[in-house]
Amino acid sequence: MKEKNIIRLSILIFWTFFWGLSVVDKIIPDVHYLWVGKDFFALFIKFFASLGLKNPIFATLALASITVLEVLNFVFYFLSLGSFFKSDEGLCEKWFFRAVFTSMTLFALFSIGDQVFGDRFQLLEHGLFWLVLIVSWVGFKYVDETKTTRISGSKGVKLAVVIGLVITMCASVSIREFSSKTFSNVDTSVNGVEVVDGVYKFDFPFLADKLVWEKTVNEFKAEHPELVVNYIYTGPGELNSKKKTHMLLYVFTSKVESQEAQELKLE
Repeated sequence: MKEKNIIRLSILIFWTFFWGLSVVDKIIPDVHYLWVGKDFFALFIKFFASLGLKNPIFATLALASITVLEVLNFVFYFLSLGSFFKSDEGLCEKWFFRAVFTSMTLFALFSIGDQVFGDRFQLLEHGLFWLVLIVSWVGFKYVDETKTTRISGSKGVKLAVVIGLVITMCASVSIREFSSKTFSNVDTSVNGVEVVDGVYKFDFPFLADKLVWEKTVNEFKAEHPELVVNYIYTGPGELNSKKKTHMLLYVFTSKVESQEAQELKLE
């Protein structure tokens, strides 16, 4: 296979999986075995609520529209990949251009949304993806075939492939073992530590989601009937940044007043 075809195939595989998995992330937003999804609906609810649009219909329509565009992107890249395997260069380029143009349009919409909702970090990320799409098109379309050579199956290439497969297998086994040891965090409640009188700290691991958060608070209230939860405070970003995969949660409580104390107050 020539270098030009290798570059084209790599670009097509990357973007096909990129948009395919992005669609899966919209369909499966929860945490499952070997899959950690993101709750985009809750995120969109938060974004639109910040604009004063608290009706869930706005978030639903926006998320549905984005999902449709992402499915369209995936289909275009998949068709381009299929044309590549059929050695139909003209049709492959045609579908790839449509895919890139649709992707650029979607990232442009994302960037506008980032500015409206005030998410500057995502604005930078989506802007970089927009530029990467241009680079992908240039690399796909304008790599000079006359300057490329056919990669032969030499001993060095075969050795590199074998080493790559061994490293991949070792990494896969390691990831599998790590996942089997940590996946219990998906539904295991977190034990709190009283750091100050009436203030409890909960250190949530990476896989813990909103269900774990609710379960933890409910179990804490059941285990401490003598306490009243006044409010819950998320640890500041400066503290959370020290543990990139953790979240700190502080629960402020007070003692439940006895019946006699309540009667004295009423008197």
